[in-house]
Amino acid sequence: MARPDLHVCIATGQNLANLIPAVQLGAREVVILETAAMRQSAERLKAALKARGIVVRRQPFDDASPEAIVAAAQQIACELGEAPLIFNATGGHKLMTLALTQEFQDLAGDNLHLLYCETRFDRIDWLRPQAVTEPMDDLLKLEDILLAQGYRMRTRGDRDVQWCVDADQRGSLTRALGDGADKLARFFGTLNWLADQALNEADGPFRPRQEFDFAPGGRHAELLRDAEKLGLLNWDGDSEIVFAHSDAARYFRGGWLEEYVWLKLRSLKPADVAINLVIESVEGKASNELDAAIVHRNRLLVVECKAKRFGREHAKDADHIYKLAQLAQQTGGLMGRGLLLSARQVSEDLRARARDHQVDVLAAEQVKELASYLKHWMRE
Repeated sequence: MARPDLHVCIATGQNLANLIPAVQLGAREVVILETAAMRQSAERLKAALKARGIVVRRQPFDDASPEAIVAAAQQIACELGEAPLIFNATGGHKLMTLALTQEFQDLAGDNLHLLYCETRFDRIDWLRPQAVTEPMDDLLKLEDILLAQGYRMRTRGDRDVQWCVDADQRGSLTRALGDGADKLARFFGTLNWLADQALNEADGPFRPRQEFDFAPGGRHAELLRDAEKLGLLNWDGDSEIVFAHSDAARYFRGGWLEEYVWLKLRSLKPADVAINLVIESVEGKASNELDAAIVHRNRLLVVECKAKRFGREHAKDADHIYKLAQLAQQTGGLMGRGLLLSARQVSEDLRARARDHQVDVLAAEQVKELASYLKHWMRE
């Protein structure tokens, strides 16, 4: 069935329910009805729609009383007349949707197409001109979701070609670190600390020469030799190592975990992914660094990579989980989710807090299960 290219929607705190149908159905123009409480949300939706080349008009809508709602509904219906239109009834409250549906029906009659967007179930439900369900397409990119939520990207690390080349070249080492995370916990801690000391970002220049308290042996020695072959460091076979450059030190301080995520994602091919990016609110009030952001089936997964040890300061650890949960919801809406990927074990108390805040955790021996977790998230 041919659908009208004029859309009317009600601004809501969950913009994806308005954005997805407009993009999927090829809207030419979208009229956003905004109450006083939803002006900011309407502005964000407008930005996301315009980025897709859709003409947007914002229309104030007075919902202060039943009389005001009816009058506002009559006004917008008269302005649009008998033109075929799609009314997205997902936003707003019941009186608004009832009043608007009645007024559009009176004027447009059979030209009224009425839908409700079920983002939770990946479908668009049609009520007029006939009741039918349409599957939701996988069509949003990271930029779409961020704009709809009031954010934009300042930098996007995975678009740096050299970063991808470097990550690919040391992929075998990165996989060894991730797949063996449970057996390397103490070594991670020491190597992380040495890399941090080398970077010395607080009060001095890069200090590449560092020393273990012991001469690494066994699996630890193998990893150092592999790293030396890749040109990341020099090791004398005893206790001293020399980081080749500051980027190598950042790799061992935890950057390898971000590369591990990228390597696993490359074969899974989600709709969109960005590693090591900085986002900021469109109002310019705040900025945040994201280790990884993954989009698939119009949903956003925010991944936080942690190489340092949890559990020393319970209050800070709990705050870390809360911030990740808040960021996932702010950037991804109701469908946003957070994942904490920790190279080192986390406490049961921290896991419980994560569950309470809808944050998933993969730690230590679970890091190697990342690909399975991502496959499940992509199809759930």
